[in-house]
Amino acid sequence: MDDNLDALECPNCRGNFIAGAEYWNWVERHGSDLSERVHETESLALAEPGLPIDCPECRFRMVKYLVGRGLPFTIDHCHGCKGIWLDGNEWKALKKRNLHDDLNLMFTSFWQTEAQRETRKKKLEQIYVGRFGEDDYEEIKRIRYWLDTKTNREELLAFLIDKNPFEV
Repeated sequence: MDDNLDALECPNCRGNFIAGAEYWNWVERHGSDLSERVHETESLALAEPGLPIDCPECRFRMVKYLVGRGLPFTIDHCHGCKGIWLDGNEWKALKKRNLHDDLNLMFTSFWQTEAQRETRKKKLEQIYVGRFGEDDYEEIKRIRYWLDTKTNREELLAFLIDKNPFEV
């Protein structure tokens, strides 16, 4: 996985389990001040079965947390022993984006709220593209951005929705 970070690897799925204390010690030694690489795209094959798993260390049921930030997978966290389960290639995907040192932040309500907002936005965008078509959706986004820059936005909208703005 990473230098000076011990993890157990599953020979079947190639997933990794990191003991909570081990991760915290690694963060203290490694530091967590790397800035996120926001323009990196993910091309690694990621396994995300979505099934609940039990912690390999203490047998508690692990809780899934959205990663967000454009990464389409979850990481599993044990509330009992604080262990972390990463499916195959997830560590590499996180490391590629410099998010591997932010796992502790991913378990916070602030991070999860943002990740859920991002997921909802992507779903709504899919709905809008399905309703309007890709070209019309891009055009309406452009118009919306333009409207948002105008101080007389409400007047412009009233003009647009009036069936015949030239009839008095």
